[in-house]
Amino acid sequence: MYQFPSFYELGNTCSDSYNNFLHEIINSSSNEMFNNINNLESSSVSPRSMAEAKAIAANKSHSEAERRRRKRINGHLATLRNLLPNTIKTDKASLLAEAVRCVRELKQTTSELGATTTMSENDDDDDHTTLMTKLMFPSESDELNLSYCNDSNNNNTDNNNSEYDGAIIIKASMCCEDRPEIMMELRRALSTVEGKIVRAEMSTVGGRIKCILWLEMLENGCKEGLLVQLRRALKVVMDKANFGPQNMGQDLLGNNKRPRLVGGPMNYVCKNGQL
Repeated sequence: MYQFPSFYELGNTCSDSYNNFLHEIINSSSNEMFNNINNLESSSVSPRSMAEAKAIAANKSHSEAERRRRKRINGHLATLRNLLPNTIKTDKASLLAEAVRCVRELKQTTSELGATTTMSENDDDDDHTTLMTKLMFPSESDELNLSYCNDSNNNNTDNNNSEYDGAIIIKASMCCEDRPEIMMELRRALSTVEGKIVRAEMSTVGGRIKCILWLEMLENGCKEGLLVQLRRALKVVMDKANFGPQNMGQDLLGNNKRPRLVGGPMNYVCKNGQL
């Protein structure tokens, strides 16, 4: 605290001395003010505060990464639930165990198919074609074949289906481009013709799928009419697979992201006519 001297205490050189005294007071006050501001700034950004801020940012980044990781894992588990045929239990451990079992089964089937193909390399073309048909490999061209399983007057008759006696059973064999929505479209197409699936065999190789379906049909008059309706419904599914937007822009958007299962056929015993 400064005390200002009186005019009489300064003597004869009062004006100069008084002005100098005022300048010293102003300079000392400004220096103290700047020092206080610097002290406040240094105290607000202390090393401890900076360390705490870095720790909070690191914790937030770790939480965000953990959230993305859990979301990615849940997406993979949802994909497994849709792909695996026998998902009675849907918890993580059961899904992983079923996935490992399916992969081992497919690996064993692939090894058996490779051994069978190696043994038949010296056979003629007819035997090779018959082997490819038995092994359920999809062909490169689109195919759609329909035949009655329990009609003795039809040339394309399966004689080993006596368990279907008394019902109209049609065997449908279809080969086309594969895509994730094809199963739902097959179910929708079959529901339009009131067809009930009693058995199904499917295989996918390199973006192609082959389906062999045994369908129980309701007899509403002419049997040939049933074949025409079923052929029309399946033809729509097959053409949509070939001319879908995902296939037209395949070079730009990349290949289908659904995993391709390379191996033998997968046999399904269908319940209530659903895959």
